[in-house]
Amino acid sequence: MNANLAQQNIAGGIRSMVARWVITGEMRLETAAHFGGEAKTAVDMTVLRDPRDGTPLLPGTSLAGALRSHLADVLGGYRSSESKHGAALFGGARGDDAGSQSPLIVFDALAQLPEHLTLEIRDGVAIDPTTGTAEPHKKFDFEVLPAGTRFPLRVELIIEESQREAFLLGLLMTALSGLAEGEIFLGMRRSRGLGAVRVHQWKALRHDLTTSQGWLGWLTSHHEEPIGNGIPSYASVADAIRRVCPCGEALDSFLNTIRDKRRRMEVELDLEIAGDLLVRSPATDPRAPDAVHLCSAGKPILPGTGFAGALRTQALRIARLVRQVQGDGELWIERLFGPRLEEEDQNSQKGPAASKLRITESFIANGLPRRHTRIAIDRFTGGVVKGALFEEEVQAGGRCALRLELRNPSDAEMGLMLLLLKDVLSGEIPVGGTVSIGRGLLGGTAWVQLPDRQGNFHIAKDLTVEEEARKVFDEKIKAFHTAEPLTAQGEETS
Repeated sequence: MNANLAQQNIAGGIRSMVARWVITGEMRLETAAHFGGEAKTAVDMTVLRDPRDGTPLLPGTSLAGALRSHLADVLGGYRSSESKHGAALFGGARGDDAGSQSPLIVFDALAQLPEHLTLEIRDGVAIDPTTGTAEPHKKFDFEVLPAGTRFPLRVELIIEESQREAFLLGLLMTALSGLAEGEIFLGMRRSRGLGAVRVHQWKALRHDLTTSQGWLGWLTSHHEEPIGNGIPSYASVADAIRRVCPCGEALDSFLNTIRDKRRRMEVELDLEIAGDLLVRSPATDPRAPDAVHLCSAGKPILPGTGFAGALRTQALRIARLVRQVQGDGELWIERLFGPRLEEEDQNSQKGPAASKLRITESFIANGLPRRHTRIAIDRFTGGVVKGALFEEEVQAGGRCALRLELRNPSDAEMGLMLLLLKDVLSGEIPVGGTVSIGRGLLGGTAWVQLPDRQGNFHIAKDLTVEEEARKVFDEKIKAFHTAEPLTAQGEETS
C-alpha cells in the first residue's frame, strides 16, 4: 500500500490534491445534433432538456464517454480495448470493481441556440434496398439542435501526485484534441454526420493547492465562470495548457511517446449538383410549398443519412455482381455499413454493430431554391387527377464537400469503396427523392488517402488518376474480387 492510499484510508477516503486544473472552451455544433431525451410530445424522439427551464442539455456523461472513446482509439486503434492510460484518466470502467476514481470531472452544458433559430424536426424512414421504396411503419420524427448551437465546455483535472501531472495532462490534451480538430461527434447518428462539434477559445487555469493562495483562488472562483476575462484564450488546447504548465519539458517528453494507432481510409469529396436536388422536409410555414428541401440553421444541406442510404443501395448492387460466385455480397455490405436489424428476425444471433464507414453532413453552397408545380396524371384517361396539384421547392445546383472515413479497412473493403467512389463521381448514384425524373445527380473530384502511408491520390472529374494511383487502386479492387468467402459472422474463411 503506497503512502497516498494509506493516508486516504486514515482520513476516511479523502483524496489528496496538489493541484487542480480548470479548462474551458466554447463548443459549437458544426452540424445538427440529437441528444436523446424523453417527453410526451408529437415527436417520436425529443432532445434532452434541463428539468428546471427546458433548456436543451448536453450531459457530462455523454461528453466524457466520447472523450474516453477517442483516447482509446488514438492509443490502441479503432475498436481496441481500453489501455491502462485511459483508465488512469477516466477511472475504472463499468463493472470494474477494482478500478480507481477518475481524476477528471466533466460538467453538463446548457445549449445556447443561435439567434432567431429554434429546434428543428427531421424525419427518418427505412428504405427497402431491393425496391428502393420506403418500408411500411418505419417512419419516425426526431428533434435536433441546429448547427451553430453553442455549449460552454468545462472540465477539471485533479492532480494527486506532482510526478503524475505531466502524464495526466498529456492524456487530457490528447483526448481534448479530438474536440479541437473536429474528430469527435456527439449524440445520435454520429456515423452519418450528425453531432459534429469543434471547440474554440480554449482557456486553462491551474490552482496550486500546495499553497494557501492556490486554495483561496479555487474556493473563491465563480461557480459558473471559473476562469475570468483576464485569462487569454487560445485556438488550441495545447497552447492554453502550456501557458501555465509548470512541467513543460516532462509534458512534451510524454507527448512524444504517443503514437496515433488509428487506421483509416479517408476520402474528401468535392461534389457538384447536376440539376435539381430534393431531400424532402416538412414545411413549417402555411404559405410554403407542399415539399421543401431539407435545411439546417436556415441553409440547404446534403444529409449524411440520405447520402449513406444511396451509397448502401449502390454498394449492394456492386457486391452482388462482383461476389456472385461466392454469394456473400450482403455480408460485405453489413461489414461496412452495419447490419439491418429486422423486427421479424429478433431471434437471430447477429447483433447490432456500428458502421465502419463514417459519412459527414454538408452545407450546399452557391445553389438556389427553385419552386416547381406538378400534377398527377390518371393513367387510364390521360387526364389530370382532381385535387392532385402540388408544389415542390428543390435545390437547384450548388456544391458541397463531403468526407468519408472507412475505419480499420482491409484491402478488399478498400476495393469495394473505390468501386463505389467511381460511381459517385460519375453520377451513377442519385441522392434524395424523385430521382426517377433525373434529380439528385452528383459529380466531382476526390482526394483518397490510404492507411499505413500507402499514398494520397487525386481523382479528377473525368475519373483519371496518375499511374501510381491506378496501380494501387487496381490492387485493392482485385483484392475485393479474389477475397475468400465471408462467413455468417462477416469473417473471411481461411
